[in-house]
Amino acid sequence: MEFKGIKAKDIMITELMTISPTEKVAAADLIMVRNSIGALPVIDNEKLVGIITQDDIMLSRFSISVGGLQVGDLMTRNPITITPDTALDKIIEVMVNKQVERLPVVTGEKLSGLVTYVQILKKIYQLL
Repeated sequence: MEFKGIKAKDIMITELMTISPTEKVAAADLIMVRNSIGALPVIDNEKLVGIITQDDIMLSRFSISVGGLQVGDLMTRNPITITPDTALDKIIEVMVNKQVERLPVVTGEKLSGLVTYVQILKKIYQLL
């Protein structure tokens, strides 16, 4: 298998659902459940400011009632990001070392896409 030359822009999801930090966590949860997605990039004034995941919501339910909170209260701020030209081996290295399942792809501060471990597996499967 040849992974050389594969970059984030080759495997990223570009049609993304996003959410504002001022939306309710309950709204984020509903969007993710209805669309079978595990996370929503959080956008404020066209800038990526965080990411909220189903895991964030589920884990927080054990300690607090999260439905009425705003997304900004629960999101991961300043998430690890990559650029469209980040090589696949570097993407995998970051995901493994930082234990994340998805990486926002940014150009400057603007969200361009999202790379998930599923997108990586699909690409590997295509190359088999």
